[in-house]
Amino acid sequence: MNKKRIVISGLIFPVTMLHFFWRAFERREDVDLRVVGPFSNDWIPWKGGIRLPMRYVKYPHIPLPQNLSGSVGMSPAFIQGQLPWEPDLWIQIDAGWWLQKPKATVVAHIATDPHVLNYDRQRKECDVFFNMQTPYMKPGDRYLPYAYDKEIHYPILADKVYNAALVGLQYETRTKLVNRLRQGGLSVYYETGIVYDEYREIYNQSDVALSWSSLLDMPARVWEAFAMSVPLVTNRVPDLSNWFVEKDHFLGFNDVDEAERQVRTLLNDPEYAAEMSENVYRKVTAAHSYDHRVNEILSVCKII
Repeated sequence: MNKKRIVISGLIFPVTMLHFFWRAFERREDVDLRVVGPFSNDWIPWKGGIRLPMRYVKYPHIPLPQNLSGSVGMSPAFIQGQLPWEPDLWIQIDAGWWLQKPKATVVAHIATDPHVLNYDRQRKECDVFFNMQTPYMKPGDRYLPYAYDKEIHYPILADKVYNAALVGLQYETRTKLVNRLRQGGLSVYYETGIVYDEYREIYNQSDVALSWSSLLDMPARVWEAFAMSVPLVTNRVPDLSNWFVEKDHFLGFNDVDEAERQVRTLLNDPEYAAEMSENVYRKVTAAHSYDHRVNEILSVCKII
């Protein structure tokens, strides 16, 4: 087989959006992959710094010093000298670190955080620019939404321990919602730093998944909850309507009062909650894994 030569570059924390693309590319038999970037081993900068279990550390082919994570537009010459070939495709998955345009047949850029980062410079230094959130798209961007990883986000049989769960950074709005639910007698799991296997277990132990985006973005946890077949209550953001129908696939809210009502609606009607989660599970798993996103990248970049 004549394999496609592909490089992925970006920040190599134990958990990043890059990791999900990395896993999906590794599952392909038609790709010869190299991964490069500032490598932090088991450390991630959540809540001032957290160390995750070593079993979740993936080692890049070309690790760079962690102190390069703040570098702007690093020259790719050092990295290119360590590659065994010139890439057919170089994908920069940018959560705050990127290279000046490297040498490859096609250079693509995936803007993972357009709600908080300015990617204007990166747009000029690539051939194809993918944006993961439509509210922050500019002319020429290609929409590539978040997704789920089929080896991480899936339903499991588990006893219900929590009425609701929200794993993620503890923003003020999220904390206000969690406090309201707890004051109303509900059990809510609310932590940062829970990933992969533990993340899947917590959500499958919960009656309802919660999401409250920080800005206009539709967080990855929306796709992940759907793929785990956990009923979702989320604040309404523009991208939701691109794919999903409220009441059929999720329950939405605009404020804490409405959020509490929606959570209780699902808790009081488990049959409806199960039907809703099954509807969206079938929809998401049919076309929205990172394997599907990788296929789209390769097609748009004319690699397949």
